[in-house]
Amino acid sequence: PFTDQLRKMEDPESKPAVAAAAGTHIVLPGYYCPAGIGMLDINTSDGRFLFFLPWEGHTIVGTTDRKEPAVSTPQPPEDEINWILREVEKYLSKDLRVRRADVMSAWQGYRPLASDPHAEAGAPVS
Repeated sequence: PFTDQLRKMEDPESKPAVAAAAGTHIVLPGYYCPAGIGMLDINTSDGRFLFFLPWEGHTIVGTTDRKEPAVSTPQPPEDEINWILREVEKYLSKDLRVRRADVMSAWQGYRPLASDPHAEAGAPVS
């Protein structure tokens, strides 16, 4: 996601070619996902993807995907963690309440989104 900053060192007039998409992931106890079975939801409340994956006796849930400038020390935004928890509840028994205290770990990272620097403003990125 920092590619454009490097490109501008060589050519200050260069147009942006890479944007960043932030993804937040959380780790929940293993009982949230059966061993050996994962799930992908491509129809969340706001159109982003969400996955549940068993991992080392725990459950990884993510990812949110929103465009924002990358920072070198990302922190998982609390609103994103809460969004993930609300989405998770949709797939569980009504008897099981997902709590913020169940989150064992959370992190945010970035992936690069390549774009055509010669495309019109608002053109899709990869």
